Order: sequence, then C-alpha cells, then structure tokens
Amino acid sequence: MDNMLITSSLPIDVRYQENNEEIEFSAHFHNSYEIIYVVKGNVEYVINNKKYIVSDKSLIFINHMEKHYLRVLRYPYMRYFILIKPEYFQTIINEPILSSIFKNRIETFNHVIQLNDNQFECIEKTIKNIYDELSKKQDFWENAIKSHLHYLFIVLYRNYKHYFPINHISDSISVILEIQKYIEEHYLEPVNLQDISGMFFRDMFYLSHLFKKVTGFTFKQYLILQRISKAKELLFHTDDDVTTVCMNSGFNNVNHFIRIFKKIEGITPYQYRKKFR
Repeated sequence: MDNMLITSSLPIDVRYQENNEEIEFSAHFHNSYEIIYVVKGNVEYVINNKKYIVSDKSLIFINHMEKHYLRVLRYPYMRYFILIKPEYFQTIINEPILSSIFKNRIETFNHVIQLNDNQFECIEKTIKNIYDELSKKQDFWENAIKSHLHYLFIVLYRNYKHYFPINHISDSISVILEIQKYIEEHYLEPVNLQDISGMFFRDMFYLSHLFKKVTGFTFKQYLILQRISKAKELLFHTDDDVTTVCMNSGFNNVNHFIRIFKKIEGITPYQYRKKFR
C-alpha cells in the first residue's frame, strides 16, 4: 500500500495516469479541489465515509477538506485528474450554483457522476483539451484552460443538474453563501458564529440551522476543516514547527490544535508530517 499525497505549486494541475498491475492507495490529501475522470477501470472509492464503486466514464468531485481512499478492483485503471486551488477556481467559476458541486455537501450529495453515452465524448474531449493546454503551454494557454473549464461545468450542469447541491438562489441561501465565502477568506482570523450573526443581522440559532442545511457542515465544522486543510499544507510544504503551523493555520492554542488534528486525522501533526514526507 502506498501513501499518496499529490501536490503542485501551480494553481491548476492536470495529469493522466495508467496502472496495469495491482496498486492500492491509503488516505491522501491535497489542498485543492479534485476532479477525477475514470477513462477505464473499476475502482472502490471511499470519500468522507461514503463508499462508491466507480467504473468507466465516470467523474468524481472531491473538495480540499475531504479525505478519500481508493482500491482498484479491475485493471487497467486509466484516469485523468485535475487539481484546482480553491481560490483559483473561484476566479473561473464564481457562480454559486456551479461551484456548489465542490463547496456544499448536503446529506444526499453524490460525489460520482456516471456519464451517459450522449455526453461522455464531449466531456472527455474537454478534459483532454485542458490537459493538452497545460502540457503544451502555447500562447494564451491559461485563457484557454479557463474557457474549457467553464464550458465543462456548464455542460455538466445542463445535463446532470441534480448532482449540484444548489440549483436556485433564494435570499436565505444567498446569506449562507456569503457567510461561507467570509469563512473561506477569514479562517486564519478569529471567527465565531455570534459575530457573524451580528454582521449579517440574523438570529444566531437560525443561521446555525440554515448553514448546516445549505452547506452540509455545521459552522464550527466548516471553520475547523478549513484550518486543518491549511495546517496539512503547511506540514507538507514547510519545515515550520508545530506551534508555528498552529498559529499560521488559524488556531491559537497548540494543545487544542494537536487534539483537534488528531481527532480528525487519527494522527498528530508531527506524525502526519513524518508519514507523508
């Protein structure tokens, strides 16, 4: 079994891989949104304790806060995967309905879209175009990638609308999306629900209930997972000690940080760094 931690200094990275013999990956992490397109194979994915059997012509959507495991059941296993930094994704897809496939995790959310015969060729071609643009880096390649990615999400929404957690924006949903955005931009600062409710002129308990309903997370969970994601990135990419990582990921008490990290990841920050580096 291999430990796999995919990282990239680019705001977007696209890769193609084939495996023709037995391989298995344990939990892995990257501080990016991930789209996996399974060209061929049969794979068991476990994403946030949801189990999927994924076959040919399937798309998988995983956000930067979700742990996932995979086990290949049938070879060859051929796939593209696209890694996109959340802040970069926001510059391309700033429509909340389209971005909800990454940002919202309601109870009925399905991480896997099995493409139908009418659409898979168009979607596969678009993914290959993104891959080619990044590989060749010809003139205006970044603009081309953004165009292809935008087109991909529009096609997906038009044909697989029910996979997107949000399909309309009411006033109450709009408020929650603004709060979600605020957390993503300020999670390194002191943030609490009481202050947020005052900022948005809403009852704290009402906001708490609505936030969970719209996003699939409690307010506290969403804030902590953003901070843990940042901490894991720092543990991998820097040599900062645990106290510094703690402070630079939004926590203000190192013992609390270690306790929360171990509760979520099953190992301490130090063990995490040692395991993956």
